[in-house]
Amino acid sequence: AGLITAAAAWLHWKRFMVPITIAAGTAALAATVVALIVAAIGPNSDSVGDVVLGIVFLVGLVVFAFAMRWDMSDPTRGTRRSDVAFWLHLLAAPMIAHPVFSLIGVTDGSSFGLGAALAVLAIYVAFGLVALAVDRRALLVSALAYVLIALTMLFDRFGAVELSFALTALVIGSALLTLSAMWTPIRRAVVTAMPATMTARLPATA
Repeated sequence: AGLITAAAAWLHWKRFMVPITIAAGTAALAATVVALIVAAIGPNSDSVGDVVLGIVFLVGLVVFAFAMRWDMSDPTRGTRRSDVAFWLHLLAAPMIAHPVFSLIGVTDGSSFGLGAALAVLAIYVAFGLVALAVDRRALLVSALAYVLIALTMLFDRFGAVELSFALTALVIGSALLTLSAMWTPIRRAVVTAMPATMTARLPATA
């Protein structure tokens, strides 16, 4: 069914050139790959959960690379190719973010400690640098819920239990507002620090 959906999406793209169609077909292919691997190892296997997370992460990286291929073919973002990349980035982001944070333990509150919270924040910063470099915010949005959990845990550990949610909202809100307002100059600084061979293929900076 996934392969049929992917083929139908490709035909739809060739006929109507609707940007989201490529992402829909890619999602169908990704789901097919994951389903085949789960069937191969057995759905009742003790390790199936971790294996699925690992496969989803790898597939997410492939989708991200596919999105970048579309992005790099339109560095000025003036054609449908950029719109195709937008939807592919939206598809790839949760496939990358969820497995990473799940394996750290964010989704298992009982085993989520201070070290894991700091790891989440470090990974979010790394995601932010990638988002700035490629000029796409999908990774930041997909990882936001996990960062909220991490900050809440940090404030709880430091004794601010009653204020943890308010402090988390304040910190995240302030950081995102600053990043949004200063996106262009911050991105320029990030891109400038990268090798010229890479920056030449990234979207132009203002």
